[in-house]
Amino acid sequence: MEQLTLIETAVLDLIPNGSDRKISIREIGKLLDLDERSIYEIINSLRRKGVPVCAKRNGQPLDRGYYIATNEAERADGIHSYKSQVNDMSNLIATIEHADLLNWHKNLKRAK
Repeated sequence: MEQLTLIETAVLDLIPNGSDRKISIREIGKLLDLDERSIYEIINSLRRKGVPVCAKRNGQPLDRGYYIATNEAERADGIHSYKSQVNDMSNLIATIEHADLLNWHKNLKRAK
């Protein structure tokens, strides 16, 4: 059995079960007087302890936020945005790896 810290418990108590309702990191920060970086770390700690915290990261602002997945469809939806981010980062890495280190500036026309 994993032991939660007081702050992990406080954050966990704010995250709704199910994707029908979500809470933004900003809302958690306001309610607990915490900065976003700390909340990210706490949420990741909860995940490492087995809590299926998912996030919807796109769409309308009021439909974004964190939730605890309660079924496979919610888990899949939550994982989808992270897989998209991994894809984007992989493409970015490939772009940088293939950039011409010596002549990149010759291929640009600067705005005046």
